[in-house]
Amino acid sequence: MKVGFIGAGNMVGAIVRGAVASEGLRASDIFLTDRSGTSAPKLAEEVGATALTSNKKLAKNADVIVLGVKPYAVENVLSEISEVLAGGEKLVVSLAAGKPLASLEKAAGADVPIVRVMPNVNAAVGESMTGIARGSVATADHVTMAKNIMESVGRCLVIEEADFPVFSALAGASPAWMYQIVDDFARSGVKYGLTKNQAVAIVAQSMLGSAQMILDEAAAGGAAPANLIDRVTSPGGTTIAGLLAAQQAGLAKALGAAVDATVARDAELA
Repeated sequence: MKVGFIGAGNMVGAIVRGAVASEGLRASDIFLTDRSGTSAPKLAEEVGATALTSNKKLAKNADVIVLGVKPYAVENVLSEISEVLAGGEKLVVSLAAGKPLASLEKAAGADVPIVRVMPNVNAAVGESMTGIARGSVATADHVTMAKNIMESVGRCLVIEEADFPVFSALAGASPAWMYQIVDDFARSGVKYGLTKNQAVAIVAQSMLGSAQMILDEAAAGGAAPANLIDRVTSPGGTTIAGLLAAQQAGLAKALGAAVDATVARDAELA
């Protein structure tokens, strides 16, 4: 499978590096372009891919065209390569936030299969949570092709496009909230004598391990997070005291409000 990436910014760079490192794609099967003509050649040289100067030439060479440009530029790019896309033999994968499948299909042509994907910032360390929604003429095989690319930088979940706003809150926006939670916990550690670096390392590693336990249990069809909480808390112990204090201070309400505000803002922008 030959894959062309139009745009070579941070997200495309993370995907390309991850795909090559995991051997999900061969470097020789990757083509890159970018508007400035500087980022694509640099990335291509780094991983052993091929940088091209024409989006149309890239589209002709690739089986899958990944749109990694800014949302405002998507229609122009699709118009530029529309002749190559005609006939529906090539798959278009869009990374553009806020660009619904209907508008992408209108710009590309009714017979062009399109899959919309929404990775998050953690793709940079190979731990993205990516949402995938397929367009009206895209098939299950097209979704598999998109998954094969995106799984090189983390986990994927196929969802309905209508669920993208809440997915954006839980996956796209939540890393910022996680960073804030780690920072707040770390400051409390500093209060009791730890250095900030020590406290951050302690909390971040605890968050990482806890997340892995949840994923392992879920994969095995086992415990929900609430059941894992029961394993950690003991009657009359310190953990339950801290947990109840957090709940009384509005932990659940605050997290729910964060999701609600993000979904509401997404609707406003749309």
